[in-house]
Amino acid sequence: MVRPSARKDGDGNDVSGRYTGVRMRKWGRWVAEVRMPHSRDRIWLGSYGTAEEAARAYDAALLCLRGASARFNFPSAPPDIPGAAALSPAEIQTAASKHARKAPPEECERADSKPPETAAEGAVSVPNELKFSVLFGESSSDVHEFSEWSF
Repeated sequence: MVRPSARKDGDGNDVSGRYTGVRMRKWGRWVAEVRMPHSRDRIWLGSYGTAEEAARAYDAALLCLRGASARFNFPSAPPDIPGAAALSPAEIQTAASKHARKAPPEECERADSKPPETAAEGAVSVPNELKFSVLFGESSSDVHEFSEWSF
């Protein structure tokens, strides 16, 4: 059987295999899951916007399941989850999601990652009607029946 070639992102960078427990969906979202010890069962950790968030979720679940001696994706910043060993799978999912969405410490951030873009002060919100007319070239009378759509 021929192994498929590595997947590339829009810039041609290899995106597969960078973090343990993390994979990219076809549409670009990153997902994380972890296997339960001595079982075939998996705990779904969720879908994330970046591979780093998904890897932090995996690290949090790994701490809960295997303890502090586990091999983390970010060993310089292990998760701090009190009572991690006694959590149920649903509680592990919640703890992993919270840990993933926390801002990472400076040393965990990759050198080539950009800070998230924020809206500038005084930014103007564009009404949905205008967005629709720009996207679809419809006149304003046609737009009102679609004004409940959110973009």
